[in-house]
Amino acid sequence: MKRTLSIPSHLTYLYDVENFIHAFLNEARLPDLQLGAIMLTVCESVSNAISHGNGHDINKHVQIRVECSKRELSFEIEDEGKGFDLGQVPDPTEIKNLKNEHGRGIFIIRNLADDVQFANNGALVKIKFKLSREHQFLL
Repeated sequence: MKRTLSIPSHLTYLYDVENFIHAFLNEARLPDLQLGAIMLTVCESVSNAISHGNGHDINKHVQIRVECSKRELSFEIEDEGKGFDLGQVPDPTEIKNLKNEHGRGIFIIRNLADDVQFANNGALVKIKFKLSREHQFLL
């Protein structure tokens, strides 16, 4: 099962992303157990794509692709930006960065998802969640 959503680069469209995720998870018959982690991870990634990737340029879009198999749920979030150097993203757990208001998004994404990969210089984020055994029996 696969679905795709394209949104303009404005944070008000995060509501559409949430609805898209809810509808997909309901159709895939996924339990609510992982809903919070999935929603936060994907919305954080989309927010980063809107803000940092596309610079809030309403003429640029963010693509959200989701696919569900028996064993995992995979998301791809892609913006039209130039990407970024992952090595230059400060570690938000270092004492000097604890009070920074920015820089926690990638940390959150990496800690909530089972697998995170950055491609196209970071303009494409691939996020995977392993599914529970209960879900595997439903498909």
